[in-house]
Amino acid sequence: MTPAEIEAKVRGAHAEALANRFMQRRRSSRIDDLVRDARLYGREAGADFAETHLGRLVDEAVGVAGCKEGALELTLHGSGHAALEGLAQTLRELTGLEVEVVGTTVRLSWA
Repeated sequence: MTPAEIEAKVRGAHAEALANRFMQRRRSSRIDDLVRDARLYGREAGADFAETHLGRLVDEAVGVAGCKEGALELTLHGSGHAALEGLAQTLRELTGLEVEVVGTTVRLSWA
């Protein structure tokens, strides 16, 4: 998928969820098992992680957006700052979404 297609898919799921005012869904993150044990060091490691797991990350973002949430947060404990920045930059390029790093959390925003 292209970044524009990924962005449209995530934003579309969010818009559809918001349009249905009767829908109430909650979802626990299914991505925790992926990031819980990740230990990344170096910009390339973060970029490789994003590229390797892009499909799963996009699926999770679509699921979270469908629950009327405006962002997906990935908390990677034990990873270096360069790896988090590499992960964020690669996600920006591959998804077309806003991505920011705060501490050990990488946040993908679409709302």
